Amino acid sequence: MIKNPLFSIALISIFLFSSCQLRERNIRPLNDYAHWHERMAVFINEKDSIREGSAIFFGNSITEGFDLKAFFPEWNTVNRGIVSDHIDGLIIRMDVCLGNTEQAKLFILIGINDIGAGRSEKEIKYLYRKMLRQIAANYDYDVYLHSILPTSPRWKNCPPEMIKNLNCYIEKLAKRQKMTFVNLYPLFKSEDSDFANAALFRDGLHPNREGYRLWAEHLRAIVK
Repeated sequence: MIKNPLFSIALISIFLFSSCQLRERNIRPLNDYAHWHERMAVFINEKDSIREGSAIFFGNSITEGFDLKAFFPEWNTVNRGIVSDHIDGLIIRMDVCLGNTEQAKLFILIGINDIGAGRSEKEIKYLYRKMLRQIAANYDYDVYLHSILPTSPRWKNCPPEMIKNLNCYIEKLAKRQKMTFVNLYPLFKSEDSDFANAALFRDGLHPNREGYRLWAEHLRAIVK
């Protein structure tokens, strides 16, 4: 039996600190592949293109495939999507991709690849918190944080229940950080299930042109 209360507090502190360190160390970055580095080279060259009033779209393949110039001709859009990227990828490339300006709008959609990679809800929530804290501390942007889109049954490693749970958490984080939550999930899911509406996707994961049109219309309705 430990009789010294100070010693007990010290042990608890060491345990909590160790647990936090272990949690971060066990989340291995998943961004080391050729296309990621190729896109980063482009972003470095285009870093000065982010100006006051820019609309920056930050995410994975769903964002990279968004024809922003076609859907938002009146906006100064900047596409910072990379196929197969994860939340930690966004954290690592934030300095290159988000520029250094004022009054920009930042649209973030990320998370489905983290689910597909087998990361736990706990790990994904931790990475989301880390990402948003970093953005809030370093960028005075209007942030539009998107829900994760539903997928078709084909994508068995992306269970609907996990997507819904994470979307609830993302909405809470958006409110906590005073960011705008963009809830695309109900717009893209089937009426009679929690799976994707096939009419809005080309493969059950990536939106087709009609899906992107719906997304663009929804953003126009909420962006001031």
